[in-house]
Amino acid sequence: MTHRFRRRVARVAVTVVAVAALAACSGSSDEEADTASQTAGDAAAATSAGPGAGDTPQADLAGLPDVVATVNGEDIDQEEFVSAYQPQFDQAAAQAQQAGSDVEQGELKQQTLDFMVNNLLLRQAADEAGVEIAAAEVDADIAELATSNGAASTADFFTALEEQGFSEDEVRAEVENQLKIEKYLTDTSDVEQPSGDDIRALYDELSAQQEASGEDSTDAAAPTIPPFDEVQAELEQQLLSEAQSEAVDGILSDLRGDADITSNL
Repeated sequence: MTHRFRRRVARVAVTVVAVAALAACSGSSDEEADTASQTAGDAAAATSAGPGAGDTPQADLAGLPDVVATVNGEDIDQEEFVSAYQPQFDQAAAQAQQAGSDVEQGELKQQTLDFMVNNLLLRQAADEAGVEIAAAEVDADIAELATSNGAASTADFFTALEEQGFSEDEVRAEVENQLKIEKYLTDTSDVEQPSGDDIRALYDELSAQQEASGEDSTDAAAPTIPPFDEVQAELEQQLLSEAQSEAVDGILSDLRGDADITSNL
């Protein structure tokens, strides 16, 4: 039995940028919106002030080549790479600041490029397989994205993205590509529904781990695993997600093995 892949192998980079921009469109309180606006303003001010301004880390974009990588004759250019890398850096920098550490930008850039190459390989494979997506599917997915990002409507969603420099056509094209990839993975993979025995085995394994942990702990109030019936659906989804991830890894391994990939990073 084949299951549709809802695991986002790659999500539209602009939706990451849009989260902050959509604060005013969400159902949060005025105070929360003011706080978000102030935070965004502080970040923008620090960025415009240049490297070394305050304690805000800056993405190192110096020296990036015009073509960061080429995959089967198709380029990933500097602009595309920066659009994907900047949100990843911003998130990593915020986490690093909280932990009192630094971002290893060389490693993060390589991870971002690997992510983009994988996404491009999957999109190329979907195109070669003749996968097509109807306009109604694109509209439905954009509506879902708008809702999950707190926008009151798709119009507000597009407005926020346009303010960040992304046109409606660009967003629609990227969403269509992601839906193509998901459909390709669904058609290509054969992921079976986890059996009752598999779910029970996972539960027993977790129970044994919890029991062993409790024996080693002096905390009498240590949490215990809920009854099987209460977590069966969650464990089933966990096993299904793991199987889908393994299938994606196998497909990507095959695609990379046959691909002509040049990295200039």
